[in-house]
Amino acid sequence: MIKISCCIPGGSLMPEGVAGVPEGPVGQIVSKCRYLLSVGYDCTECAGGMLAGLSDEEAEELVRENEKEPLRLAAVNSLFPWDWKLADPDADHAPYLARADKIFSVMEKLGASYAVFGSGGARSLIADKENSRETLYTFVKDLARLAKSHHLTLVIEPLRRAESNIFVTVPETGEIIRSLNDPDVRLLYDAFHMAEEGTDLSCVREYADLLDHCHIAESPKRSVPGSDDGKDLSYNRRFARELIRSGYDGAVSIECGFGDFRADAVRGLAYLREIFALCSEADVTPVRDCHEEPVYVPVKGGTVPPDVTSARCGERLFPASSYADGAVVILTAKAGETLHLTFGTEPVPGAPSVTLLPDEKKAQVRIGETLFSEYVFDPSIPKPFFGQVKDDAGHPFTRLDLAVKEHPHQRSVFIAVGDVNGVDCWNETPNHGFVRNESVTNVESASAYAAFTARNLWTDHGGKPLLRESARYTVYNQSETCRALDITVTFKADFGEVAFGPTKEAGPLGIRVRDELRADIGSGTLSNSWGGVGEGECWSRSAEWCDYCGEVPEAGFMGITVFDNEKNERFPTAWHIRAYGLFAANNLYFKGGLTIPAGESLTYRFRILFRKAPMTRDELSDRFVQYTVAPQAD
Repeated sequence: MIKISCCIPGGSLMPEGVAGVPEGPVGQIVSKCRYLLSVGYDCTECAGGMLAGLSDEEAEELVRENEKEPLRLAAVNSLFPWDWKLADPDADHAPYLARADKIFSVMEKLGASYAVFGSGGARSLIADKENSRETLYTFVKDLARLAKSHHLTLVIEPLRRAESNIFVTVPETGEIIRSLNDPDVRLLYDAFHMAEEGTDLSCVREYADLLDHCHIAESPKRSVPGSDDGKDLSYNRRFARELIRSGYDGAVSIECGFGDFRADAVRGLAYLREIFALCSEADVTPVRDCHEEPVYVPVKGGTVPPDVTSARCGERLFPASSYADGAVVILTAKAGETLHLTFGTEPVPGAPSVTLLPDEKKAQVRIGETLFSEYVFDPSIPKPFFGQVKDDAGHPFTRLDLAVKEHPHQRSVFIAVGDVNGVDCWNETPNHGFVRNESVTNVESASAYAAFTARNLWTDHGGKPLLRESARYTVYNQSETCRALDITVTFKADFGEVAFGPTKEAGPLGIRVRDELRADIGSGTLSNSWGGVGEGECWSRSAEWCDYCGEVPEAGFMGITVFDNEKNERFPTAWHIRAYGLFAANNLYFKGGLTIPAGESLTYRFRILFRKAPMTRDELSDRFVQYTVAPQAD
């Protein structure tokens, strides 16, 4: 269970430029810590300068007070004055370690656990010193060893760019810690700094294996959590949700500026108790019939526990998993029926899973024990693809033939655009571009859904970067009657402006159906949401959804339906759907190209249904409405 803590005032809380940490007498530390504990905090925190400034006699007095009534000091922050130069290769580092040793010695006697390495100005790299970075990394390792000798753990705090030029964001700091490969160097999350830097909260779970301590305050004024002066009052709530879902069970410490310390501390505690509360019940009333429909059910307060596997309503048991401000429930219910759901940990069959196979360059996706598909990111192939997609008997919905000569670049399900700043990242003709996988992260396997995120770099033929792609793939605990694959793909203009040309060779979502489903040589029928049938009525037409289905020898009925999303640009999309088996959503050719300004991004959302049961246009439209109109958590 997460423990709630608070930093007592009297130390340096930044901003950068405050030239020292006021020395605090023993009475100040004791009275403030004991006040926090008396109103219900689990533990406390103080600044390193408050301990470094103590005389030997005062330190002994503080230890005696702690022995009489523990102060429950979990952590100490602000270890070094801002104007020290820890990254200076020409500096004498002995005084730096001597100061740390004094602080750590007192911390050890007080039973503290974590030494927080914030100290932004002190740790900043020195631009004109060639070995500044290496010097800082060496110092961090020395500091971690010193902390360990006092039975403490060193945690690095990512700060704002205004305070430091290194260890700024959680992803940057997390990657540096991984590269240091030192088990004694750990990570801290500070929600205030994360909000200030606009940090995507998906990183909370991505680096949770490194996490040992947290700070929290409202941005931009660094006010007490729950204050109404925040620029995004939902940020800390979402931070709390992600922290709970990551399985974190350490301390979250308020580190803020106080107006009235006692009153603010009480308000902050009440707010943290609210956002870190667990919720086990919710009501849902579907407005349409649901049959194994993935429904996002928000809860009124708190967070659904991360170990939830089911939602019970009387004798009915549905797959359920904690998600966003609620849960994803695979719901079967009648329209207008109110269900009171109780979340629990009862096992349910068919849980989907994602297994990352890095040596094989793929992520394997199963629903229950059945192989559903694989995301393949083999660098010998110009771009990744998701496929083949199969039913329970192993019959494929999509085509995958690495030796085929006809449109060889159309592999199962793929993300591609034929004109990216003039570079063809769709076809694989001379001088084509490449889509290279950089990582597969945020892998989740839960009772109701499984998901992963693929991060890819798009380049020209010579390797010059064009853009970055981040694509989230999600599957659900559904039977093969109808299975949904959700794809959310974001293009990021990290290397300058990105121009998508008005090209016919584009999606960004592309699907190639198996040959037996083709409309020209197989049994396939094309249709769309407004009643169009066949290539002549579907190709180039805008529609909320499009469908490709037919009877396949030995496999029976097979259908693929793609839903556009009202949040996508120029919704509803135009469809590049052909009798020869290509099935793509393409606004670029039919509605004109577009530009992503440098530093900005563009996101598309799609749901693909893989069906083993015929459905009428009304049935598909019902599912479309539930997908795009019902509450969602992007």
